[in-house]
Amino acid sequence: MVLIALLIALSIERLYHSPDALHWQFYLSRWQHWSASKLSDEKWQSAPATFLRTIAPALFVGLLIQLLDNLLVTFLVSIAALLLAINCEPARVSYKTYLKAANRGDDETCQQHQRALSQYAGLGEKTSVNQSLIWINYRHYLAVMFYFVLFGSVGALLYATFRIAADAENNPESQDNSTSYWSRLLWFADWVPARLAGFGLLIVGHFSRALPVWIQLTSTPYSEPKSLLFEVAENAEDTPQHPDDKTEHATCQLKLMRRQQIFWVAVIAVLTLSGAVL
Repeated sequence: MVLIALLIALSIERLYHSPDALHWQFYLSRWQHWSASKLSDEKWQSAPATFLRTIAPALFVGLLIQLLDNLLVTFLVSIAALLLAINCEPARVSYKTYLKAANRGDDETCQQHQRALSQYAGLGEKTSVNQSLIWINYRHYLAVMFYFVLFGSVGALLYATFRIAADAENNPESQDNSTSYWSRLLWFADWVPARLAGFGLLIVGHFSRALPVWIQLTSTPYSEPKSLLFEVAENAEDTPQHPDDKTEHATCQLKLMRRQQIFWVAVIAVLTLSGAVL
């Protein structure tokens, strides 16, 4: 059931344009505004209370699945949860616009959408397009897949909650620094999945060249997950770059990440056939 739900969700997300209402952030932000207005007492503004209030929707979905205890409901909720957690339609639109602008030599539009992609990825404005695409692909697909396989719908939605909350606190326009623990929580949540994603890049890319980099960064406990992926992806890519082509590098690394996604879906399929994953 895990594999089928994953394949259906990925297919729907790829084939159809997703509305704003099919994004976990849409519901999480409304829940935050509603709960903040209803629970205005000072005790609900503490860090532990804010944390519990933020993860409550994901926990509610898990509780609902347990109470209903129905295979069909679990299956449908799993597809919906994956779609809500994976959805990255704004990034896809920005990337397509970036490619069109680059092909016609519109540098101003390229820079505009480069900043949009880096902002959507939760990275600095000067981040390259290929790094933004790698990080978006990891956070919206691979990490969600890993947590869904391990913990079901709750795992996928909890990771999406951590991702959204960490992006909100890193937003330069945010004036609230009282919840700075979200980035640290996301760092721990990414620790194992990022290393697995790096291993997947070895398999689908230039293995012998990327392996020493992966071993070195994986064996360093405090290495940043995004730095690990950027370094491994850079070494795993085995396509010559044309110096005048602004899109080739980003396109090649995005294809590398997509091949890795197929690799992990195949791994999940093998685990499903062996009975390790239901």
